[in-house]
Amino acid sequence: MKSSQRKICQILALVVSGMGASVAMASPLVQGGGSSLVAPTIGNVSNLNTEIGLFGTTEGTFTYYSVGSGAGQNAFLNNQPTYFGATVTGTVDFANSDAALTTAQITAYKSGLATVDGPLIQIPYIVTPITVPVVNGPAVTSTTTPQTTPGQAHSIALNDDDLCGIFSGKITDWNAVVNPENGSFYSATSMPIKVVYRTDGSGTTELLTRHLHAVCTTSNTATGVTFSDGLTFVSNFPSNTPPSNFVGAAGSGGVRSTLLSYQTSGSQAAVAYLSPDYTNTFLAPSSSSASPALAVASLRNATNSTYYAPTAANATLAVSSASAPTKLTASNPAAWVPASGNPASGYPVSGTSEILVSQCYAASAVTTAVHDYLTNHYTNASFASIVHGNGFDTVPSSYQAAIQADFLSNTSGLNLDIGNATVCAGKGR
Repeated sequence: MKSSQRKICQILALVVSGMGASVAMASPLVQGGGSSLVAPTIGNVSNLNTEIGLFGTTEGTFTYYSVGSGAGQNAFLNNQPTYFGATVTGTVDFANSDAALTTAQITAYKSGLATVDGPLIQIPYIVTPITVPVVNGPAVTSTTTPQTTPGQAHSIALNDDDLCGIFSGKITDWNAVVNPENGSFYSATSMPIKVVYRTDGSGTTELLTRHLHAVCTTSNTATGVTFSDGLTFVSNFPSNTPPSNFVGAAGSGGVRSTLLSYQTSGSQAAVAYLSPDYTNTFLAPSSSSASPALAVASLRNATNSTYYAPTAANATLAVSSASAPTKLTASNPAAWVPASGNPASGYPVSGTSEILVSQCYAASAVTTAVHDYLTNHYTNASFASIVHGNGFDTVPSSYQAAIQADFLSNTSGLNLDIGNATVCAGKGR
């Protein structure tokens, strides 16, 4: 009797074990990370107001580590999860970066990991403005600039000379900042400005410096400062040392916390750069990281002399002249990033945040999960609502159509789609 009971228990244990294995195979861990800009949008499984929460765990348990664009790129390009944290193990299935991969990075990957893991895919994930928050600044007297902040009809306006002067250290006080509306200084008395910048490898920094690189000159920029399109803010300064009025902070959350501490004290004027989801609820009404009243500036587009608020619609206007790659260039990951350093219209400091995925995954369940997650992101209205609620816009329709035709199916016939049997035979991370 005991022997029969023991055999029954052993059989039940095997059945339960097999069921557990089936569940694990059906819902694999899919992990990625990088950009803090998109972190509130991507979110986690416990928050249904995020993309991961909305996607659920039926096909895969997605985990996102908000570590900055630079760390996200390194994690993906090396398939090294310790960039997400010293104790993180496993495979890096995707990464998000507001900075585009360089030609050198793409070339190195093609000759390295791509030979084993298959090609990488870099596609625009969302369209974003980069805001310029202003705390304890001069009183807003404008009657024509657009609203940017709850409870405020108009905003402080800045032009390219102001941006280049403030972010290079040439301008250190509001009494040297000229209101582009009327040509007068914003403050009649001294109001020293702290500039809060990102200390980590940041795609938000890259989007800002992309614009500064395009518009800053020796006449509106501090001596010795030359802005280049890059992830590291301090690299634009001699000896990698910004002026004494600059304060560093790690991550979007670190910049926001520093600004709010100044705002609370009321004694220090400060300027920074942030994505809309870390600013206020006028720009990002459903962001978990937005403050009710963190004020931001409107910016003057030098090409058409129009003042724009950093809204999702104005960011899309800035990238609207770009078009998705043709068949001749679709296989080049660099071709999928719209150029927007100095747009002809729209909010001047705008661009796209990219997602990096592999075309090939060793586990078919991961292939399915990544494919279906991206399909939802680009086609599901509920996912689009989350994107908009965080102050971003979905990518232009030409890009959405091309992404679906090239990477989420193979209707284009280019064999670029995720899990393509011809390309991925024997390959996959």
